[in-house]
Amino acid sequence: MTVNRFASMLCAASAGAFIALIAPQTAEASPRFTVTNDTDTKINVYIFKGDDSVYTWEEKLKSVSPGETDSYGCTGGGNGQCIVQFYAKGSELCTSNHNTCSKNATKVKGGKTVTITEEDRIYTCQPS
Repeated sequence: MTVNRFASMLCAASAGAFIALIAPQTAEASPRFTVTNDTDTKINVYIFKGDDSVYTWEEKLKSVSPGETDSYGCTGGGNGQCIVQFYAKGSELCTSNHNTCSKNATKVKGGKTVTITEEDRIYTCQPS
């Protein structure tokens, strides 16, 4: 009886340790970020895989309506980030924020928010 109880406790402890080890990796594998559109224009969000080094085809194309906030995810590839580009009215926005892919895209870490604003037809993307 004591051996069975000990074996059960050992099995439960092993399962708990296994879950603790894989949980952070799972979170990084599919990072999510938020886009807040504080403009009066629909914003298109081109989302690439977090480990994409070519950035030729987006993994997803989403849009955020004016005044709305939405959350998106990507296949992070273990990097805990997504690679994104923002467009409105056919033009790419916030190119000064580009920090990857030869300055053609922006890395956004999982859990972060990008707020897009517009003043006098100039768009600003503020990561936080």
